[in-house]
Amino acid sequence: MATSFTAAAADPVPSVSLAGTWQYRPRGLNCTEQYFFRTDGTVMVTSHKEVTESTYALSAEALPGGFYQFDTQVTQTNGQTDCRGNQTPIGLQSKLYLRFQANGERFVLCRNANLSACMGPLVRLKGRIGA
Repeated sequence: MATSFTAAAADPVPSVSLAGTWQYRPRGLNCTEQYFFRTDGTVMVTSHKEVTESTYALSAEALPGGFYQFDTQVTQTNGQTDCRGNQTPIGLQSKLYLRFQANGERFVLCRNANLSACMGPLVRLKGRIGA
């Protein structure tokens, strides 16, 4: 994961919902990823030709530093390649740490509960809801 998030203090956003459409543009790639978070704990991700479905869980309380534990497991994939040329396998589990910014309208996903190895920001798209 590439770090492209400034180390500014995170806004406290304990009641923000992930439901809706979020967009991420990986640094150095001419590609856009979209994340369609649903209220039932599922998310559909489109990245280049790849489409995946996953379950997700976000901790109810923030850890020190404003991070929330974010767990996912891939349940379906179309078997195509993502923006980086990779294929995501069914069953892949991830334990990441999510930190909101800009009053819940942006967030980063990090390997640990710090900003040393993060992906993002993912930006909420206005007027779009989850698929």
